[in-house]
Amino acid sequence: MFKSVTFEVIGDQHLNCEKCEQRVARLLTPLQGVRQVRARALDQRIEVLFDTTAVQPVALAECLGEAGYQTKVVS
Repeated sequence: MFKSVTFEVIGDQHLNCEKCEQRVARLLTPLQGVRQVRARALDQRIEVLFDTTAVQPVALAECLGEAGYQTKVVS
């Protein structure tokens, strides 16, 4: 079953440009179960469509955290 989650970037490292958006997509897309990633520097949001049987939001947040992006789930 696919579900969408939205993270807000809240730490010191922000999404500043298109390259940052692309970096986030490259980080998350290879994870098993991730179907689509859309990062937006404009509002510091990262939307992920994922398969709930393969990956959970906590694993996505951990991956983002390892890359320096502190996040919180907003929806």
